[in-house]
Amino acid sequence: MTAISDALPEGETVRERLSLRTGGSVALSEDYLLVVTDADSGDPNLTRVALDDVAEVTVEEFDYFLAILSVLLVGYGLYSVLQGALLAVAFAGFGAVSLYWTYRKRGKARIKVEGRAKPISLFPADTDAFIQTLRPLLDVDSDDESDEAA
Repeated sequence: MTAISDALPEGETVRERLSLRTGGSVALSEDYLLVVTDADSGDPNLTRVALDDVAEVTVEEFDYFLAILSVLLVGYGLYSVLQGALLAVAFAGFGAVSLYWTYRKRGKARIKVEGRAKPISLFPADTDAFIQTLRPLLDVDSDDESDEAA
């Protein structure tokens, strides 16, 4: 038995299961959203949230602006090597680290839960599938849609 099947109430089944980039998975049942992290270790961390308590789900796309600024920092560092090697290496290093962090944080999903101070942060392997899976649960008629219907 897996941690997800053990955490579900009797008679409830998993409708959708998605993998995470960092290891583990997200499972969606009729009433719960289950997140298992550290699945490869002997002691997986399981978070179970009732779907009624999910207030908001946001997904951060890749930040192209920050990536361009990071590449420019690396370029400026390489360009200014002859003027001052230490400062040039600092610029290039900071730009490279910033680019790495920006790339690493792409597709970060945050699930805000009512009654919980911090949102649940995770990195789905397939961001589009994650959004499509959770969209029917969170779609609420917005003002734009009600204006179009009138």
